[in-house]
Amino acid sequence: MAFLDEPTRRSLLRAAAFGTVMAGAGPVLAQAARRAPSAPAPLGTLGLEASRFGLTPGSAEDQSGVLRRALEEAMAREAPLLVAPGRYRIAEVVLPEGARLIGVPGATRFVAARAAPLLLARRIRRATLVGLTLDGLDMRRDGRAGLVEANEVAEFTVSDCEFANAGSVGLTLQRSGGRIERCRFRGMRDSALFSLDSRGLAIEGNTVEDCGNNGIQLWRSEAGDEQSLVRGNRVNRIRNDAGGDGPNGNGISLFRAGGVIIEGNTLRDCALTFIRNNSGSGVQILGNQGRRCGEVALYSEFAFEGAIIANNLVEECAQGANITNLDHGGRLSVFANNIVRMARKGLAPKGKEIIGGMGVHVEAEAAVTGNVIEDASDVGISLGWSWGMRNLVATGNVIRRTGIGVSVSLVPKQRNALIANNLISDASLGAVVGTEYGKPVTGDLTRASDPRAAGVRVENNAVG
Repeated sequence: MAFLDEPTRRSLLRAAAFGTVMAGAGPVLAQAARRAPSAPAPLGTLGLEASRFGLTPGSAEDQSGVLRRALEEAMAREAPLLVAPGRYRIAEVVLPEGARLIGVPGATRFVAARAAPLLLARRIRRATLVGLTLDGLDMRRDGRAGLVEANEVAEFTVSDCEFANAGSVGLTLQRSGGRIERCRFRGMRDSALFSLDSRGLAIEGNTVEDCGNNGIQLWRSEAGDEQSLVRGNRVNRIRNDAGGDGPNGNGISLFRAGGVIIEGNTLRDCALTFIRNNSGSGVQILGNQGRRCGEVALYSEFAFEGAIIANNLVEECAQGANITNLDHGGRLSVFANNIVRMARKGLAPKGKEIIGGMGVHVEAEAAVTGNVIEDASDVGISLGWSWGMRNLVATGNVIRRTGIGVSVSLVPKQRNALIANNLISDASLGAVVGTEYGKPVTGDLTRASDPRAAGVRVENNAVG
């Protein structure tokens, strides 16, 4: 077979690299050509090549102005701007309305010309970034400044991009919506992605690695329903360089963000928590997998109502799950069909207290059902704490090799709990035990009732 000559091969490779945009670009370019037949035609059929405007790969100069003018010309022609492989120094390039900036994944590299965002989008309807590498060169920046920042952008799409060596955050969004998909974030001093007051984001299929404080963060200035999706991401090696007992060290972090679905993510080696929901109502945490975290694997806390945590598998953590803080409004949850293994008591990260040892702890209108909890060093299932002891159910669970199988709080005196149809095996300190602030005060309630446990029904459990 004859080999293709070099120009032909380059043409085919370019077409393959940009083939994903042909369907969207073709009709737009054709429409633009009909309106302005005297304008130079886009190169190929894909868009305008930035090199025609003077953008030069490998140049030591700051090419921000050149890139800005090229984007403006491309948008005037309603065409994508194509950037060839190479290294380009830029800073604070503002994306115009409808900008579509497209590179070759892994080969088109924008690097920071100074300690500033590389690209900015402000108060526009839409913008798209595809196939770019954005490198902050680890230039330290304050607050949650991003390598790319979007503010009040209704539809911001970032796909097949790489964010590296951010002096703070990789991608920062405020009051914006859109899709962040198939991107890679690595070497962030703070977090990979920080969103404030989202208009609804789909964050799917991304890889997040080696972040100083958090992986993916969805926060709101006030509690609200934002309908974001966090699905199918890989999150690895999240530290808590800034310390604290919750704001940092989380793979996926929600604060006041309601109506969020977190599904099918895999997480490894998070300093504190795989997934933390603080004060987000109507949140679902479904089918995620985590291994090795230093505090609680799955957390729903403070002013939330209506959390569903189901079908997850978490291993090698201080505690499997915590659904807590009725005193701040935290209530109404389901913890179902999860597997929790090797929840072992240990020293808190950067702390002096011994924590953990529980499979799951719940408070206030909570159902714990159909779970398998194995090798929790202290307690398999913990029901209630002080005023959080209210309307709790533990049914149909399998609990193996633990201290206490099911711990049920006897504080306060008014309580309502059902512990039934569980299989509890090798619980060295008792299958079901009444406690006061964590201290056992009854014998095994599967063997004999105790008047101190009034309001707690214990029935039909298989104990071995």
